[in-house]
Amino acid sequence: MPVRLRGIDIDTFNVASASISASVNITGTSSGTATTVLSTGVFSVENPGTFLVTVFTPSLTRGTTNLDLELWDGATLLTTLMAHATAAVPLIPVTLRALVALAFGNHNLAVKGFVDAGTGVFGAGAGTTGNPPNAFITVQPV
Repeated sequence: MPVRLRGIDIDTFNVASASISASVNITGTSSGTATTVLSTGVFSVENPGTFLVTVFTPSLTRGTTNLDLELWDGATLLTTLMAHATAAVPLIPVTLRALVALAFGNHNLAVKGFVDAGTGVFGAGAGTTGNPPNAFITVQPV
């Protein structure tokens, strides 16, 4: 597969990206009450098709027993990114990827998490000495 990279295309390689520099506590206990941990904000798709969504976090901590992460577009569930992670120690680091179909128009992708009980943590930091790096999401055409 040829790779196209011209000056005019470099700034459009990611159609959306966002990062956070502080951890988010996850307290929602179902998909319907999930906690939003990271969002792209609204972006526009001019060429509909398949997109690669990458989510990175330097650490994940489950709730009492498990942690789930899902990818949403507004109020529509696109896919589960991680189902029922049950590791007893923080998962360090975690990169999740999914291929999703996006139609023409505006989108707002959000990573949402929920736990069985207790509090989970979607880790992020400032990346300064002794602190973890930012967590981020990117959306790229395939």
